[in-house]
Amino acid sequence: MRLNRSIFDDLYSGEKAICFFVHHGRCYWVLDHKYNFSLDAERDYKAHLDKGNINKEQYLSACESFRGGVLKLNSENFFKYLKVDGVVVISKDDLERTFFSDSAGDVLSIFNSVEKYYLSGVELNAHDFRVAGNISTLLPMFYINFDRMIYMHLDHGRFHEDLVYPGWIAKNVDFNFLIPEKEKYWIARGDCWKIRFIQGAV
Repeated sequence: MRLNRSIFDDLYSGEKAICFFVHHGRCYWVLDHKYNFSLDAERDYKAHLDKGNINKEQYLSACESFRGGVLKLNSENFFKYLKVDGVVVISKDDLERTFFSDSAGDVLSIFNSVEKYYLSGVELNAHDFRVAGNISTLLPMFYINFDRMIYMHLDHGRFHEDLVYPGWIAKNVDFNFLIPEKEKYWIARGDCWKIRFIQGAV
């Protein structure tokens, strides 16, 4: 399959993101709204209820409808979640084709510019800087491993790690090292993971 234009727009705008899941030893690439990658949404809604931001009726309604009825995402209901309307499961090969397609921007050209910046400090022009940002949205932002109970994300400014279950390892940190090499669709022509850090580089 190919990502359609609307999904590109949702990724570019930050409404949606890509998550890498591990479930019973199998790997899954999933595209969805970023808030749907929080595990225990009930805890979040309960906090809003306790603060008076929502009333009891709103709380119950939100809990019932959130994520297609999968309020607490876990290993047991993972496949139910994958069937929720709007959730897109995509293969590594399709992600690779999409990542290096013309519609994603000239990835190799941007990659070379980023390499020069990190090496010699040669600044990217405004166009390349913007395209680098767009390319970064095609990289995974979330890592959820049900087998090892690990949750990591790069959604800076959000605290998804506060909504995991007891016993989980949860951090807002780079998780590239946890993804198997054979699943890394961004390394076919150079390790493009580094593109995502250009906007915060020194």
